[in-house]
Amino acid sequence: MSWPIRTRTGSSRAARGRHVSVTAAAGVPEPGARTTRPLPSRAAARARARVLGALAVAALAAPLAPAAPAVAAPPPPCLTSDLALSWAPGGTAVSGGAEPGSIRTAVVDLRNGGSGTCLLDGFPKVTLARGASTENLLDQQSAPHSAVVLEPGAGARFTLTFRQGQPGQGGAIEPVTAIVTPPNNTASTNMRWRWGPVAEQVPGDPPRNFVGPVVSV
Repeated sequence: MSWPIRTRTGSSRAARGRHVSVTAAAGVPEPGARTTRPLPSRAAARARARVLGALAVAALAAPLAPAAPAVAAPPPPCLTSDLALSWAPGGTAVSGGAEPGSIRTAVVDLRNGGSGTCLLDGFPKVTLARGASTENLLDQQSAPHSAVVLEPGAGARFTLTFRQGQPGQGGAIEPVTAIVTPPNNTASTNMRWRWGPVAEQVPGDPPRNFVGPVVSV
């Protein structure tokens, strides 16, 4: 028994041709077909190289931001034990006192007797005393001030402002000592008071006795 031999007809070849043409028309590569990416033109490559070169030059020419300087720590507060206090010229106070009711000033010098640099910032505390009687001077907040750095041997000043009292009359204290506590300290030192009677501060009245801030000489 013999089997009939089938041969490809022209119609099947035509169908295959139509399949190939449709696939190619759709832009879909046939399986196994090799695809290639178009190479950039020489002009495009040169333009890209010029851009990269310009960016590199700009980066090299850009100034470097300066590093922030280190902030030095402030010196420690001046200790009472390192300060020498004395009356300084420049005030209007008179030894033994002046006309009662007049406003007088006395200047105090602070000298750094320590071996290191220190800082004075703000108002000293000052109390005028005679036995149990005392008069506290208020901070003169209206006076401008800033921190004062004292090298060894250097000095600073502050000013006392007070109303002169009437000797032997009520409402006045006749101090023998000024008790001074430098800023940022708890220890105090005593100075002999020599400026006569001081009118006491009366509650409810405007302040009359002040201590100013420490200032540079």
